[in-house]
Amino acid sequence: MANTGVAPPDFTTDVGKVRVLLGDTDPTNVAASSGTYMYFSDAEIGAFLTMYGDNVKLAAARCLETIAGSQALLLKSWSSDDLTVNGDKIAESLRKLAAQLREEALVDESNEYFNMIAMFIDENNDGQADEYPWWNN
Repeated sequence: MANTGVAPPDFTTDVGKVRVLLGDTDPTNVAASSGTYMYFSDAEIGAFLTMYGDNVKLAAARCLETIAGSQALLLKSWSSDDLTVNGDKIAESLRKLAAQLREEALVDESNEYFNMIAMFIDENNDGQADEYPWWNN
């Protein structure tokens, strides 16, 4: 199955944003606004987005972990002449990048929840959210 998607990628969409995080932005076989991508089709990225609540960074992290699993299984480690490929090291690097994206997503989510809570704190009942200077310390 070809990894088809909108070409060029639309970076204003969540699928396009995931593609940027994956570095999968250069389609081949482009015709009629569709192209073939290296890792995932738009539909597959859409499925990851659905599984992870439309969180771009979590979906991209899962994509990277999926690629890492494939690298570890398919490449393993091999040498030929003066070329050596270590699939385990590639997979490890991809997993580290996925962990970084997960951490960023957690920080983003934490900030979003704090802002939502802060919006509803109105101790002086003036209809405006109270400022909390301690947050900026």
